[in-house]
Amino acid sequence: MAIWSIESISETPEVILDSWRVFDVPLDGPDHPWTRHFVGDARGERQGQVSSAVESFDVTTRCGVTRSGRIYQLAGRPGLGSDAQYVWNRWKRIAGVTEQRDVTQEVFAQMPAGKPN
Repeated sequence: MAIWSIESISETPEVILDSWRVFDVPLDGPDHPWTRHFVGDARGERQGQVSSAVESFDVTTRCGVTRSGRIYQLAGRPGLGSDAQYVWNRWKRIAGVTEQRDVTQEVFAQMPAGKPN
């Protein structure tokens, strides 16, 4: 299975992720704060996707803005399809990331109940 870069932000400024998870990783090195990333299935694209580092996240709207400026919306409930898992594992290998913290349940618990999108 191949992976490729996502379209430019001008072409795809927003992405809705279904079957998503949220991970913290030491992307910028061990002496820097860990970065947070969304991983999931990009709606309409039928492919797994990993976000750049999350800069801000609104639990009410379930929307986050990443370091690249792209907006991600987390739809439905957490999960992780096989394609997204594959892309996440490849992304970590390419980025040289060997550690991760799955913070999905922590993030999901902060979201208002009854708004699964």
